[in-house]
Amino acid sequence: MPLSFIWGEEDFLIEKEINSVKQNVLGDDISELNYRVSDNPDFSDFVFLLRTQPMMFGDIVYVIKADKYFLDTAKAKKLDDKEIDELIEAIDLISDRVHIILTCQIARGDKKKPDSRKKFYKAIAKKGKIIECPAFKAYEEYKILPVFKSMLKKYNLKASDNILTDIIRLTGPYLRDLDSVLDKISLFVYPENIITKEAVDNLFSTSQNIFALVDLILEKNYVRALNEISNMLQKSHYLEILAFLQSGFSKLLMTKLYSKSLNSFEIAKKTSQNEYAVKMSLNKLKNVSLNELIKLKRNLTNSEFEIKTGEKEPLLSLSEAFLKCG
Repeated sequence: MPLSFIWGEEDFLIEKEINSVKQNVLGDDISELNYRVSDNPDFSDFVFLLRTQPMMFGDIVYVIKADKYFLDTAKAKKLDDKEIDELIEAIDLISDRVHIILTCQIARGDKKKPDSRKKFYKAIAKKGKIIECPAFKAYEEYKILPVFKSMLKKYNLKASDNILTDIIRLTGPYLRDLDSVLDKISLFVYPENIITKEAVDNLFSTSQNIFALVDLILEKNYVRALNEISNMLQKSHYLEILAFLQSGFSKLLMTKLYSKSLNSFEIAKKTSQNEYAVKMSLNKLKNVSLNELIKLKRNLTNSEFEIKTGEKEPLLSLSEAFLKCG
């Protein structure tokens, strides 16, 4: 169908639905001409986008973030009868070759939802399809499990239901967090593709240590940080530790950078994190400048090169990386 309305709390599922339409309609041939995203456009622009005419050489996919047209918030756009009729007329005339995706992202824990009684909502339901993407609750493992199983294909991984349930319990119900775990665990089991209990135990044990390590580095407690790394090297390969450090500080750097202009919810969407993790990071970064993070990230990258090329031992190289930050 050329018109879809996708709404809900689970941004990972919303993104998945959008990508599915993009792939089905455009394949890999995506450009600025046939794919565009508009964030809560003004009314006139909204109508203009709905009335877009197809191009001579192919179909078009337009994603329109339209929260303010469906949610009763401070930023909501109050539509009068004339404007509603204009929007309904526009969606009635959408070309079969112009695929409009309207989205409405709900903040986690927010009780708001689009009003299905309104004329505009009913017109969308009549013309196209409405897809709800609710966030799962921690106790809804039976709902999360089939979705999580389907996510294994992206990483060519296999696992029993019991193993996957353990990962859900350890990670939480947010699908983006679960996807991140699969990304990390694929490195742990490579070149194999079976997720074992041992791999899960190692992953979460290392992850907990890494989080503590990141905190020590942010606190500039480099002596304890190096002691922690020394202990971790007894159980984990240095590449695993480097990968976690690079990933962790990349997210911290982006979080700090975006914090100048975006709120925690917007940063979470930009950086593919959950909002709680972003809030925790912002609190840790209060006394850390952007320049300090950039310098630390650069030093870690140089250290990774030295270690991988055999120029220096891991502990020596990381020691020098931290000292250069002092």
